[in-house]
Amino acid sequence: MEYLEFGCQVLLGGVFALSAMSKLYSRTAFADFTAATARLTGARAARARLLAVAAVVAEVAIVFALIVPALAGWGFAAGVGLLVVLTAAIVRSLRSGQGAPCRCFGASSSPLGTQHVARNAVLAAFGVLGIAAGMGEGTSSLDVGLACVVAFAALVGVALTARLDDLIGLFRSTTATS
Repeated sequence: MEYLEFGCQVLLGGVFALSAMSKLYSRTAFADFTAATARLTGARAARARLLAVAAVVAEVAIVFALIVPALAGWGFAAGVGLLVVLTAAIVRSLRSGQGAPCRCFGASSSPLGTQHVARNAVLAAFGVLGIAAGMGEGTSSLDVGLACVVAFAALVGVALTARLDDLIGLFRSTTATS
């Protein structure tokens, strides 16, 4: 079970780290995320900026908690909680008919959709799985080779998660006009 917990740590930690970095790599990226937050929540500029800062701080805190073995359970729980909040905001946006782009992983022109709800639900499930895998476990030593394989698989999951909109775009059928 420790490899399962480790894989979930790498997956969720990687997703939240990439998400935070995509918002913080430039002032423009953060301004775009803040504007998307304002559209998504209906908040005015100052409140939207506070919400955007809070989201990024939460993501970074979750990453650090998932890195520290003694805090991993808290990191998983906080990650699941943040995903629930973000998913609720997406569902609210979809119900109100907003077509705002998802700025979860930086600049994206893809509007929020059910794929984002499904993505967050799957990530939350990995968080719950990580909590369950870590219950009752003492300190153990992972085999380096197997841990590298698990980490690689989890990082592939991070990449697929971050590029979900592009992958869906590849498989959507398009109609040519004559």
